[in-house]
Amino acid sequence: MSRLAGKVAIVTGAATGIGRETALLYAEQGAKVALSDLRAAEGEEAAHAIAAAGGEAIFVPADVATSADLAQLVARTERHFGRLDILTANAGVLGRNPWTPLHETRREDFEQVIAVNLYGVADAFKYAIPALLRAGGGALTATTSLGAHRGVKGLDAYSASKAAVTGLVRSLTAQYSPGIRINAVSPGAVATELAAHTAELNDGKVAWPDRSSVAVAGARDIAYAHLFLASDEAAFVMGQVLKVDGGRSILDIA
Repeated sequence: MSRLAGKVAIVTGAATGIGRETALLYAEQGAKVALSDLRAAEGEEAAHAIAAAGGEAIFVPADVATSADLAQLVARTERHFGRLDILTANAGVLGRNPWTPLHETRREDFEQVIAVNLYGVADAFKYAIPALLRAGGGALTATTSLGAHRGVKGLDAYSASKAAVTGLVRSLTAQYSPGIRINAVSPGAVATELAAHTAELNDGKVAWPDRSSVAVAGARDIAYAHLFLASDEAAFVMGQVLKVDGGRSILDIA
């Protein structure tokens, strides 16, 4: 049974990693999907992969740090598919100079992370909410991080931005639920390009584990969590942050 049959979804940060797998999974489950990212070649390829499998998808380039881009993303999706039921705000960055101590961090570098990871979610939700109301309701999900719940040395802006998204999800739930369900998925370590880049930027100080580790998720593991929260199966789930971390938040795992 298709869990998202008849639904229209937007996924940001959909060119690679968690976003790409989420978009593909939504399409597999019957949704028409608008994929968005700054990386046009990879985004177009993901949309083509959905079409080749018999689904319906478009790619809309957008910078989530630019409010007008997100407004256009929602407007174009509504024009193309006629409605919007689901938006997954997944795009995120570590920033230009992660692993820099806070007292040495440049203000503009901190602000860049906040612009993408927090404003990029808030504005995506802002423009999606009227569209979801026009459709009679729907679901919003965001990708946060285990960094929102436990300290990550050297990722101050990233951790702060993800913690802020957690607060945003809860405050918006108080205003818009039950008509619009708003939740978040909080991954631990995930075997994605961003994870590999994390280790690289840290000059090898982080020996990033591979997918064989019980504590490292694949991108699709996180996509399945978004699917649950976006589907009618989660009709009574509101304002929650679902940790998908292989037990990292409770086990003695670095």
